[in-house]
Amino acid sequence: MATFNLNINGKSQQVDVDPSTPLLWVLRDHLQMVGTKYGCGIAQCGACTIHLDGVAMRSCSLPISAVEDKAITTIEGLSEKGDHPVQQAWLEHDVPQCGGWCT
Repeated sequence: MATFNLNINGKSQQVDVDPSTPLLWVLRDHLQMVGTKYGCGIAQCGACTIHLDGVAMRSCSLPISAVEDKAITTIEGLSEKGDHPVQQAWLEHDVPQCGGWCT
């Protein structure tokens, strides 16, 4: 176990996890941020996509040890009110229901 200081959606978060833990599971299981979805688990489908310093990355294959001191943006970080066009498209096309395969 190790302690990681993260910048997620502009807020500081601290987690104690194994350094090899994928960012996806830190977001979902440790921080209860479930907007980022699990799809295939091999970084192919895109359901787990986040932005890391502004670059789209697949969080299911990204170890937490690689993201400390970088800006992480999840779907929740696009707008607190849920009115960002991407968030609206997710709602319109039921992406939260299907887990993201349709993204």
